[in-house]
Amino acid sequence: MNTLHDDAPEERARVYGILAPLIMAFHVHNAGKQFHIEDLRRYVLEFAPSGAIAPDSPGRILREMRLEGKLNYVVLNRRQSLYQFREVLADVDQAHN
Repeated sequence: MNTLHDDAPEERARVYGILAPLIMAFHVHNAGKQFHIEDLRRYVLEFAPSGAIAPDSPGRILREMRLEGKLNYVVLNRRQSLYQFREVLADVDQAHN
């Protein structure tokens, strides 16, 4: 069985557990800056255990973290896969209270 493409809940949770902290670290270093999804992928693959994830996993986990409200970003140019992190809405709301 190839775990790189296994979509079982346990496998998704395992990959999320590996990648979410790396994506958050990338976010800290790139807050407010433009980045290409390839930059994120290279960053994550540099620090993730060898062979632990599929190449498209960083983008998938990034989208999942956005849906969970953990990160906020905009797609500046879909064709170029150009993104920019924005403030997380919950952080903005808390700052105003």
